Amino acid sequence: MADRSTGRNNGRRRHFSLLDILIACLSVILAGSILISIFTLRESASIYYDREESLYYSLTDGDYAALAERFFDNGIGNEDDPNVKNVFDYYATGLYFEKAFYANALEKAGQPEKAQILRAQMEELEPQMGQFIVEKQKILRLFAP
Repeated sequence: MADRSTGRNNGRRRHFSLLDILIACLSVILAGSILISIFTLRESASIYYDREESLYYSLTDGDYAALAERFFDNGIGNEDDPNVKNVFDYYATGLYFEKAFYANALEKAGQPEKAQILRAQMEELEPQMGQFIVEKQKILRLFAP
């Protein structure tokens, strides 16, 4: 209760200490961190689909390894999704390159039996490469002796 003649409170007057201000600042930072974490988790849980334009640039640049990487990042496990089916010929081209790379490495390492298994998998990928079957010759030239 306030004393009218002096204008002072009869009770204790509350002073903000440096510790109170620090606690308030840390609370705001904690709340912001929680919100950022929630948005990050929501974004990472959503499925990202590759745009055909970016895959096309990788293909025309001869960056076949990037196509295989994109498959492992976004395509694997989603093969039945229409968004993945639309670009699977790009992924198949990247996977063909990957198999050719490892088959070549195994041949050079003296393991032709394992290389032959990969070459059989390459043959299975050929029909899936669709319009990019012409890239097959380019890929094979990369690993020609």
